[in-house]
Amino acid sequence: MRIAMAQARWPGWSAAHTLVLPVPVEAWAPPAVGVTLEGMEFEPKPELHVTLVGGALGRELHAALHERAVERASRAAFESEDWSFVQRGRRLLLRKQVGGAGRTTVFHSIIECLEMPAMARFHAALGVLLGRELPVPPPHVTLFTAGKAEGIGVASARQLRGYLVREVVCGELADRAEVAGSLPSRG
Repeated sequence: MRIAMAQARWPGWSAAHTLVLPVPVEAWAPPAVGVTLEGMEFEPKPELHVTLVGGALGRELHAALHERAVERASRAAFESEDWSFVQRGRRLLLRKQVGGAGRTTVFHSIIECLEMPAMARFHAALGVLLGRELPVPPPHVTLFTAGKAEGIGVASARQLRGYLVREVVCGELADRAEVAGSLPSRG
């Protein structure tokens, strides 16, 4: 399904130096209930967005250039693009392991991959600002998370391959409301 966002409004940089494109609810509503996959309970994202620039790249841009220069150049590059995208129907299960202080934490996300040609052109323009070619983040929307409400940041195709557990096939996600309705009552 094609989501028309040609006239997307400039979202502005967050305080954490990220740039996210909100997906209008009327175009694609977030999941209403959680799901279960591989015995894990996933919570639905309350809002959907496409991360255009993650924190690491955003901090690098802001450190390398004056705040106004980053705002002006990134906004001009953003506004020159058609941010429409196509839902590919390809969902992936991601896993990220974070360790520290003798403790390991594991996060999971279920994302849907998108076709969004503007992402590559936008990152090419940002790369010009830094004087180098930038990896292009795989355009996607995080639908469900487990262990970390924000999801897992994916800054490049290489990083996506590193986090990838497997593809989630159509109909595999068990809606927790459906599962609860199919359980025998304990009356």
